[in-house]
Amino acid sequence: MSTYILSTAHIPRRAYHISHLNALRPLTWLSRGLADLVAMPRVSLTYGAGVAALAFLMVYLTYRASSFVLMPFLFGGFLSIAPILSVGLIAMAKRREEQRDDDTVLKILSVNASSLSLLGLVLLLVFLNWIMLSNLTFGGFFSQVTPTYGEVRPLPVMFGKSWPFALAYGGIALALGLVLFRMLALALPMLVDQRVDVFNAIFASWRAVGENWSSMLVWAALLFLLTSIGIRLWFLGLVVIVPWLGYGTWHAYRDTLVPQPVENPAQETKI
Repeated sequence: MSTYILSTAHIPRRAYHISHLNALRPLTWLSRGLADLVAMPRVSLTYGAGVAALAFLMVYLTYRASSFVLMPFLFGGFLSIAPILSVGLIAMAKRREEQRDDDTVLKILSVNASSLSLLGLVLLLVFLNWIMLSNLTFGGFFSQVTPTYGEVRPLPVMFGKSWPFALAYGGIALALGLVLFRMLALALPMLVDQRVDVFNAIFASWRAVGENWSSMLVWAALLFLLTSIGIRLWFLGLVVIVPWLGYGTWHAYRDTLVPQPVENPAQETKI
């Protein structure tokens, strides 16, 4: 176990212990997340349905705009903005763990609303740039930026047609995905749990994920696999999977970054 100390001068320099976890620990997070889902079924499934509807709307608008080439790339874009969509679920998991009143979710989110909004804006820009980069990469290898509906193919088919495209696109997606995951895996729940700025939350996540690569790679793979299944099931699977993974994200944070007790009440950063 190592220690991370907040580096900002604007809030107390509180210390956090970073637990060192085994590779199968993410299965515990899924189990605890499922328990939260079972305990709060109505609000959880409603939340999941809202996210699923948003994902479906993105695809529908793309279809209506005849931007068919974007459809295969929307999956990666959705993964980039999905974390910010889970903040309400993280707040609900925190509320349940601490046995707080039902009206505390908005109060919890309001404390770091500016940081959460900034992070959401950054992820939105990442999403838009990812779509443009995907389009340019496709056009560069296939010499066609806006194919017709009949010419659109799933990514595995495109990869089979051009191995250089598969290597270039797959490499960019993997690198960007790993960087975003390391930055955000624990930063979002930390922003929900503590009075901390977005930069310290990202630094803490970067450090903690880096010290738990085995468990965090398994967690990233589970996030990718389960989200893929949810989308594959005509987005209906997201109704259950989104809250399940959102709650699991809270437990991943609670297991990995442990805030240490403070002697001076003025140094308390817990929301």
